[in-house]
Amino acid sequence: MRLLLAIGKLILFLLTTFVLYSIILFGYPLSVFGFDKKGHTAKLTNLWGKASCYIFGLKISVKGKIPEPPFFLVSNHLSYIDVFVLFSALRCTFIAKQDLRKWPVVGFILATTGVMFVDRDRKKDLTRVNKEISQNLNTARGLILFPEGTTSDGTGILPFKSSLFHIPASNNWKVHCASISYATPGNEPHPTKSICWWDDTPFLTHFIRFLKVTKTYVTITFSSETVQNSNRKVVAKEAEVLIKNTFEPVHQI
Repeated sequence: MRLLLAIGKLILFLLTTFVLYSIILFGYPLSVFGFDKKGHTAKLTNLWGKASCYIFGLKISVKGKIPEPPFFLVSNHLSYIDVFVLFSALRCTFIAKQDLRKWPVVGFILATTGVMFVDRDRKKDLTRVNKEISQNLNTARGLILFPEGTTSDGTGILPFKSSLFHIPASNNWKVHCASISYATPGNEPHPTKSICWWDDTPFLTHFIRFLKVTKTYVTITFSSETVQNSNRKVVAKEAEVLIKNTFEPVHQI
């Protein structure tokens, strides 16, 4: 039965993605006539996030005030599922690792929906992305960064990397902070295994395992404070503290 549930969810997810992505692409040619392509995409990715979370059985609870675009927001990172969760709550796009750009189909879809990719090991690439950040922060959508640089097992917060905080620091932007946590019922696998994707488990194996979970509780907590400083390392450290203060380790209920 669990396998049938996973297959059903996958079919619905793929159909939803195909329909909404087709509508997103339809807006691209219209941009030459002054059509707001970024606003159009932001609304549809927000709808895609909500629909995907519903299909996946994610029950989302939001604490704190949701920031309005334009915003620069940082969050802890537990899984690829975080993207759906944040898309459902915000009109936004993401700054992601360059590796994702190489994924078949997924990389292309993310690129055409405005996701920015960065190779954090190359200083020249950081310069390029920092310029893109300043150009893409607009009233249509905000930008989200996962400053841990990788996913964790959900028991704590990894140290933040300060390199991509250069633009908000140099422009004196306010940095918003959010923490994400997951919980599953006692009869389901623990979120460390079913939600958090942090070990060497192949993506497809983990995705099917996740789809077999009937219900997952998600908590997004937006900090009431923002971080603002001209020193990127100070911004990174203060943001890390704020997120640690609101983060709840993944658990079962």
